[in-house]
Amino acid sequence: MLTKTLLNEPSINGDKLKQARIDKNLSEAELAHACVLAPKHIIQLENGETSNFFSAHHKVQVSRKVGRYLGLQEHDYLDSSSQ
Repeated sequence: MLTKTLLNEPSINGDKLKQARIDKNLSEAELAHACVLAPKHIIQLENGETSNFFSAHHKVQVSRKVGRYLGLQEHDYLDSSSQ
């Protein structure tokens, strides 16, 4: 799921993050623990939800942390061109 954030923040492709997590055989809880997050943050990143993030910027920052842990490049899951 590609979700658009506000104020010039890139869109996050949650499907790419989810697939990378699955490819590494990690549960949402395992990934959250490794990134010092709550499982609800991983679930919301993957599903395009926002209620557990302080702001759109915070969500993008969290996605970058998760993406780095999963070994992804930002262009794999962030899209700045769809603004």
